[in-house]
Amino acid sequence: MKNGVINIYKNKGMTSFQVVYKIRKLTGESKIGHTGTLDPDAVGVLPICLGKATKLVDFLMDTDKQYRAVMVLGTRTDTQDVSGTVLESMEKSQVLEQLNGESGAEEKILSAFEKFQGVINQLPPMYSAVKVNGVKLVDAARKGKEIERKSRPVTIYNYADIHISGLDESDNPVKISFTVDCSKGTYIRTLCQDIGSFLNVPACMESLERTRTSGLDLSTAITCEEFEKEFKEGRGEDYIIPTDAFLTKYGSITATDDAVKKLIYGNWLIASDFEKIPDGETDGTVYRVYDNKENFYALYRYSQRDRYYKCEKMFYEVNN
Repeated sequence: MKNGVINIYKNKGMTSFQVVYKIRKLTGESKIGHTGTLDPDAVGVLPICLGKATKLVDFLMDTDKQYRAVMVLGTRTDTQDVSGTVLESMEKSQVLEQLNGESGAEEKILSAFEKFQGVINQLPPMYSAVKVNGVKLVDAARKGKEIERKSRPVTIYNYADIHISGLDESDNPVKISFTVDCSKGTYIRTLCQDIGSFLNVPACMESLERTRTSGLDLSTAITCEEFEKEFKEGRGEDYIIPTDAFLTKYGSITATDDAVKKLIYGNWLIASDFEKIPDGETDGTVYRVYDNKENFYALYRYSQRDRYYKCEKMFYEVNN
């Protein structure tokens, strides 16, 4: 298999690790990684990096995300979603009373969302992969332990398509579906619980779909089952996005034929090793480096003081 990224749509019930394991077993590629864990009950975009593209993981994890979520008012759980143990519950009539009744509920809910916009502080949930002093919080939570942890800033850029249901006399609970654009590290189930706390009602997340991450969205996503079928029919590589497609924020330069033998081993390069270098380049500028056949090799950083280019990340397989 060639290096690159598969835009997998993770279905409900699978862990992110299980997706990686399945793709590894299918392709025979030992180097595989994903760009951000999705909980087993969550679905959506899960980019899978193959081969040298695993070096993209840090780049791709450091990107903004978009989610479509549903929160339910009236229930708070230990996991902050509906799969957890209920810690607090409230009758629907009490929820509506806290929300100023059916007529005033929508305005109060929307004002709460406005409060949770911009830079906010979140306390990482105990049921998460965050580590505190080397201990993964979820491992401690499963043993019934609570670990002291600090709030950290995350950014909520925008909400869209906020829809509120259950503001009537039916037995249906009050639910709020919404789309949110946010920074990396944002826990949407924590956001749901915190919005509920602001409204003075217990709340948790009912469902979550990641609709965009790492520059990829639902429009090009393929499920594991679909990819397996395509792979077995010889079309698997059609779904592998080239590594350099995720690095277009960097300019590109082309190495000479003679310089390629140095390039493949990540050696320092000088101006004469390139076909043409940009005018007025500045110290610290990073470039995508190609050969004359447009094969992508590495990211190189220019040092103005030393007047050479140093390898930042090598993406080329020497045995290609």
